[in-house]
Formats: sequence, C-alpha cells, structure tokens
Amino acid sequence: MQEQLIFKDRTKLSPRYIPKELPHRQKQIDLLKRIFSSIKNDPDKYPLTILQIIGPTGIGKTSTLIKFANLLQEELADNKISSKIVYINLKLLGGNKYAIYKYILGSIAPELPAQGLSAEEMLRQMIDYLDKTSSYALIILDEIDYLIKISKDIGIIYDLTRLTEFYPTKRCNVKGVIFIARSTEFYEKLDAAELSSLGRVAIEFPTYTINQVSDIIMQRSEEAFIEKVIGPDIIDWIARILISPSVNGDIRYALDLLTYSGNLAENEGTGKILIEQVKKVHQQIFNGITDEDIKELSKGEIVSLLAIIRGIRLKQREYTELKEIEMQAIEIAENNNIKNMDIYDSLDELSAKKIITVQSLKKIFLGSASIDDLEKILVKRLDAIKS
Repeated sequence: MQEQLIFKDRTKLSPRYIPKELPHRQKQIDLLKRIFSSIKNDPDKYPLTILQIIGPTGIGKTSTLIKFANLLQEELADNKISSKIVYINLKLLGGNKYAIYKYILGSIAPELPAQGLSAEEMLRQMIDYLDKTSSYALIILDEIDYLIKISKDIGIIYDLTRLTEFYPTKRCNVKGVIFIARSTEFYEKLDAAELSSLGRVAIEFPTYTINQVSDIIMQRSEEAFIEKVIGPDIIDWIARILISPSVNGDIRYALDLLTYSGNLAENEGTGKILIEQVKKVHQQIFNGITDEDIKELSKGEIVSLLAIIRGIRLKQREYTELKEIEMQAIEIAENNNIKNMDIYDSLDELSAKKIITVQSLKKIFLGSASIDDLEKILVKRLDAIKS
C-alpha cells in the first residue's frame, strides 16, 4: 500500500515550538511591552523590575514570555543596546541554588569560570560582567512554585529581587526578573522579607475559551499537517475535550492528541485523520499525564507512579492505598539504586499536577486507560534518567 502523507512539519506540534503569532496572548505581550517600554530610551535609568506570571499549565505563559523577551531583545538591538535573555525551567534544572546561579552566570558570561565560586559570588560576577560590557539582562524563572515546594533553600527569591543591594553605589544592569508559577500557593512558604521583595501583584493568564482553543488548534494544524488532513469536526471535538475540567485548557494535551492521531493515520494509510482515530488515541493516552509531563517527572514521581500502577494491578481494582504504594516504592527504589526519596512529597506533587487523585489514604486513583502502556513508558524514562 502506498504511503499516505499526513505531516508537513511534525515539529510544529512540539510544546517547545513558539509560533510567529501567539493567538489570544497579544494582550499579555502588549502589557509586558508597556511595562518595559522606557528601557530602550535610557536603560541605566530603568529600575530593576520584578514581575510574576500566574496561570495553570498549558495556557501559553512560557511561550508568551519567551516571545516577549525576543521582541524586547530585537528592539534593544535596534537601539544599539546589548542585552542578554536568560530563561530557566527550575523543574528541569533542579532545586539547587548553586546550579541555578551557575546557569545564569554561564548564560550571561560563558567565558567566565564558575568553579570555586559560591552562589552569591556568581551573582556578583554576573553583575560585574554586565557593567563592564555595558550589557543588560532579563532573567525569567519558570516553575518557581515547584522550586519553592521542593527546596529548603528558598533564598533565591530574596537574592534575585534585591540584586541592586549587592553594590548599593553601583548600577545594576539586570533590568527584569520574572517569575512564572501555576498559582500563588507558594506564597505560604515565603517569609515576610521574600514576600515584600516579590510583591503581591501578579499578571494572571486566564484559561482559554472554547473558541480560543479552536483557533490555536487550527493554527498548529495548518503548520503541522498537509492540506485537508484534518477537518473542522475534529478540531471542534478536541476543543471540547480541552475545556473540560479534567484537562482545563492545557494546549499540550491537544498537541499530543494531534501528534499521535497523525501517526495513527499514517500507519493505517487513511490519507487523513479520522475522528475515530482521535477518539482511540484519546482513550489510550488520557490519564491526566502528557508526554511533556512524563519528561519533567522527577525520579521520585516516576517511582511513585510505578508503585501506584503495581498496587492497582496487584489488588485488581481502580485504586490502591498508601501502605501498598510505600511497599512497592521501596522495592522499585532498591532495584534501581535510588536513595533519599520522599514518597510523600512525590505523591503531593503528582496530586497537585492532577495526575493522581487522592480520596483518602486507602483510595488513591490513577486515571489511566492503559496502565500497561504507561508503565512501559515510565520504566523507559526511569532507565534514561539513571543512565
């Protein structure tokens, strides 16, 4: 059978891809541009500006910030102003202050050695470098709420919001520090000084409406698929799934649906994506967790999920209990030489991400249509992290 092409460019369905135009986020981009509008006139007079971006997963926070940062950098370049943009996903980098500051220094001044410096000394090196090179920086820290939750050393907020105090009589060329979070719940773990430095005013990103979701799916589909591969009925169906409470507007889930449905259509040689194929994929992958979520899971979270799956299989029911999860997790951790794992923190994080549902200590659910498939993926991911 002759191969029926479906995709024009698969990368356009990647959550890492940032389109030239971001539908329904121009209002937020314009607001950010207004906040930083005067920096191009006289950057030395523009003060260090601290912002918070708040909103649930998959509604364009990161894409909007990176898009804005690139526009700002281009505008500064047009005015002969040198600038550095640093974006850090704190969940991927980890909760170590030293590693975070080393990454910031390396992004701004890759030629400077960080070895042997303390975390605070690296910040001083960064400030000195920007001053000597007459450059200016914008630092974006994604998943700050995750960092605060897992890290006992939360002084990063205090440090980065008070960079001007490192050299009180000297200019600070870091002009913006932007924190991205899913909610403001992390405020509870901050002390009064950190809350004061951070400020209480946040730019909130609302969830998408069904019409906005349809627009975004249509745009990505036009870039990813060849013409007439996907019909409006499928886009409408996916949009309705996305605005349901269980998905809550997470565009990444739509990208997964489109990717796997396209793969299935190619394998079956249908020449276009059928609604039956999308529904089949949805049934297989809808478990409250996407490919991108799996890539971002910590070792502890993977072990906890595997323990839940094995507990469910052992008891042959839709849920398991904490005691069983603990027993399974200990065995999995020992078999994989994983130490110092806090099962309770991992379960809390999985619950916060809505990957699992905790009704009680004796009823912990995993909304998976196929725990066998999910288990295989998690085992592979754990092996990859270990190697």
